[in-house]
Amino acid sequence: MRILFISNRYPPHNLGGMEIRCQETVQHLQRRGHVCHVLTSRDEVVDRHSSENGVTRTLYLAANTNYYRPLDFFLKRPWQETANQCALHEALQTFQPDVIFVWGMWNLSSRIAYRAEQWLPGRVAYSVASYWLVDPNVHEAYWKQPARRLWARALLFPAQWYALRVLAQERRVYPLALEHVTCVSEYVRRKLCAAGVLPDGARVIYNGIDPGPFVKAHQARALCQGDALHLIYVGGILPHKGVHTAIEALGLLRQRGASNDLRLALVGGGHPDYEARLRKHVAALDLHDCVTFYGRVPREQIASLLGDSDAFLFTSTWEEPIARTVMEAMAAGVPVIGTAVGGQKEMLHDGINALVFAPDDAAQLADCIVRLQHDPALRLRLADAGQRTVLECFTLERMVDQMEAWLQETVA
Repeated sequence: MRILFISNRYPPHNLGGMEIRCQETVQHLQRRGHVCHVLTSRDEVVDRHSSENGVTRTLYLAANTNYYRPLDFFLKRPWQETANQCALHEALQTFQPDVIFVWGMWNLSSRIAYRAEQWLPGRVAYSVASYWLVDPNVHEAYWKQPARRLWARALLFPAQWYALRVLAQERRVYPLALEHVTCVSEYVRRKLCAAGVLPDGARVIYNGIDPGPFVKAHQARALCQGDALHLIYVGGILPHKGVHTAIEALGLLRQRGASNDLRLALVGGGHPDYEARLRKHVAALDLHDCVTFYGRVPREQIASLLGDSDAFLFTSTWEEPIARTVMEAMAAGVPVIGTAVGGQKEMLHDGINALVFAPDDAAQLADCIVRLQHDPALRLRLADAGQRTVLECFTLERMVDQMEAWLQETVA
């Protein structure tokens, strides 16, 4: 098959696991003899004239990733939409795909997917790993929020009214057929079907990872002995990821005098404002000796960082579709303490392969940390069960097998 992937971002310019999963899927399908090309955004690309084999970075994102610029809606958006359609048309003419695989649509205009359906009818497939089909897009999210001051509301009202009117009209004019859809979890499928945006035939293909590097990291180091506990968080440093809950939990343990043997590594990048807020929180709770901000690290270092850890914290507060980072931690034999939000309910089972706490509940998280800290047998049992969970249900090979068969059905 000749497969054209459409994704908002693509490594090395990725925001998280979804884009990494796209790259891994492309590489695995190429090894199986399929010809793949990726059409993605130019965001963060310094040299626009550099060439990459199989990747075209020409799409415009709908808005700046960190800070919305309202004037861009009126001054840049119209011609950027036209440029995106031209980029898609050129990719279709040049690559001549058998199927278009729409992968990551957050912060991309849905008009790209609409044009794909019009220009290659019946052969557009979607991997849905978020709620972009029902959530307000970045423009709607901005223009629907009220201004804080009355005078600002009065000044912005004409622009707000016009923007929302344009966006509502576009939703009517550019509806998506969504004939071929897979979701990354049963939770996502049920939610979108209940909202009436997905057909009943939508399938579930669970995310998967290559467990090899993580299993190897686990074999290189045994679980900790005694009361010392090295905690790790890997993921986006963003408000909905709930990283503040982990810091608050350590603050509670410090008040109890139980934090001296605890260390927390925060691995990942995110919104600068939220990260600044977390650093102030660490300072206010006097946790400088406990918490380390690693920032973004190369992918190849994640396995070893997990292998050197004794517990993985998954603190998300939103309806997580299903988290890749949890799979990696489990594959590395690291006991998981996490929130069973969204699709995580299909992976995390309290007391069996993880310890589960309620979102935003720092006290409950602190209790889970203490429980794990003083029970080495529990750590070992959760680590073994978590690793089995990934090896049996969440491998990359299984995921690509199912996607390949599904894409072949779509083409046929």
